[in-house]
Amino acid sequence: MIIPARHISENSDAFSSYWNPKTSTYFNSKLSKNISLKDAEKYIKYYFQIDELGDAIAEEYLVKHGFGKGMGMLHQMITSYPNNKETYSENTQKFLNQIFTIPTWLDHDLIEAGCNFSNRTGTSGLATLRNYSLMGGYESSAINKPLIFTEALKKGAVKRLSDTVVFWINVTSKNELQLKGKGFYSAITTRLIHSYSRIMIEKNPDWKSELWGRPLNLWDMLATNLGFSIAYIDGLKKLNFHPTQKEIDGTLHLWKYVGYLIGIPEHLLVENEQQAVDALYLWSKTQKGVDADSVALAHSLYTEPKNVTFTNSTLLKNFVYKTNLGYNCEMLGTESCNKLQIPKTKAIYWVKMIKNMNAIIEKLAFSSNTMYKQIVKRGYKQQVEVRELYHLEK
Repeated sequence: MIIPARHISENSDAFSSYWNPKTSTYFNSKLSKNISLKDAEKYIKYYFQIDELGDAIAEEYLVKHGFGKGMGMLHQMITSYPNNKETYSENTQKFLNQIFTIPTWLDHDLIEAGCNFSNRTGTSGLATLRNYSLMGGYESSAINKPLIFTEALKKGAVKRLSDTVVFWINVTSKNELQLKGKGFYSAITTRLIHSYSRIMIEKNPDWKSELWGRPLNLWDMLATNLGFSIAYIDGLKKLNFHPTQKEIDGTLHLWKYVGYLIGIPEHLLVENEQQAVDALYLWSKTQKGVDADSVALAHSLYTEPKNVTFTNSTLLKNFVYKTNLGYNCEMLGTESCNKLQIPKTKAIYWVKMIKNMNAIIEKLAFSSNTMYKQIVKRGYKQQVEVRELYHLEK
């Protein structure tokens, strides 16, 4: 078995924010008691496995016809499906059949519960996505190498963050994961972007599979999915949110379905909290930590508020910049922030005040069914307003 250099068999010191028993009581309470890093060996092969069907479609349309034209052709096929399906290539028919086949395990009630939780967290949810799920992911030097090869640093964090916010809101909006909904289109489009990026990256002779595995491989895709689901839940718990068991199960179920649409094989997708925490543990504890690219990506993300164009207010830009640093300090902790060279800030005390406000809103949310619905609606409106600001970017 080929083992890429990125994989280490001893406990990695990366991702301390996840596994510190003093600050990460949630993860440690769910982690299997008898788990061993030897259990990670069964995942090593997935460093070299990818979404082959997605790549075949990307080759047939995006590479052959150009990205924009090819994506337009595919969107038209999806919109008109199942009309004319018999006229498409075998791979196209297989792809369309897969994405339009609703898994027998899909539970729409759980999907709605997951959407409700994501929606009601409002700006705190987006702050967690940005400052815990995305920023925390930079602690693995290898998983972020595709960003370097697609020149994410040159393009800047504003574009990546804008795309992520749009994708996030689309897939977590009520009913939008239904066939041909906005979330459905977003998941499929992201899948094809991954495949197209992988094809382009692997044409670059500087990509070293012996060091990093294949770009956007299945194990890294699973880890990203867990970052958006179980790590997202953990981050919000650190901000004084207290999701119900149904909201937790719903969030995991929602991202299981997104993972299915995005090309992760069903047998890799997790069912519950313990499976999710165990899978994240085995990945994060076997990853080489921060390198210079990690620090550069972190710097690009935390300085992003200074580079937005939807406002000219230096005061507002600096306030958002400091607030996000405060979230980094509060959620990632001193050790992770030091490794990523994230500056310390007194704005952490402002974030602690936000936590206190969250605790009050949590009590209100569960005071009645009517109040819960109002807070879901309020939080979703906040998230959409952030998305619309990014739409103003030049």
